[in-house]
Amino acid sequence: MHQLTPTPTSGRRDDAGFTLIELVVTVAILGIVVTALAGVVLSYLRTTVDTNARLTESHDVQFAAAYWQRDVASIGVRSTTYDPDETVHSYPLLSSVGLAPACSLPAGTPVATLAWTQYAVTDPDHPATVTVSYVADQAQPPGGTWTLTRVRCTGAQVDNTVKVADNLTGLPTLACPGAGDCTGGGTSVPAVLTLTLTSSDPDGHDTAGYTATLTGERRQS
Repeated sequence: MHQLTPTPTSGRRDDAGFTLIELVVTVAILGIVVTALAGVVLSYLRTTVDTNARLTESHDVQFAAAYWQRDVASIGVRSTTYDPDETVHSYPLLSSVGLAPACSLPAGTPVATLAWTQYAVTDPDHPATVTVSYVADQAQPPGGTWTLTRVRCTGAQVDNTVKVADNLTGLPTLACPGAGDCTGGGTSVPAVLTLTLTSSDPDGHDTAGYTATLTGERRQS
């Protein structure tokens, strides 16, 4: 009697791999994930560019503001004429804004000139007049951006010249809130002066620009 034994099946099918349905579902999910990630990345890049543009624009404004506040705080040209008949000897304030400086200014449009009297320990009887002029100059060709340069002079001598702002979209404007004009003397010397300027991004990422009003307050009374 012969015993039948099962014959092993050769070439059994391997179950490893993906079916078509699984592949389609995977591709669809990957598409959704990639789309969401792309939106996040693009939003991040756009925000970064805008932030960098605003930082570039505000840098000039902050730099100019530091000089402007210090200069306005210093204004005050004093009369040095001694009158022996005066009961109380005083040195009243004279016109301290909008003066014509004795020194030579660079090419451009003078925006503001501030002045004050400076006394020297070595010669207190002959004080000097210090002027600080802010001069704006437009780049060529016409329609280009403006630069703002600060020129400090003692009498006719130029002490230093500093470019305090670059890439301005227009001519800065001077104002004296609460005063009829910016050139009064005595009690009419402006107590507060403002300088308004608009800075632009040199790379052109922010077409609107960044407008700021720099405010300074006179210390002398």
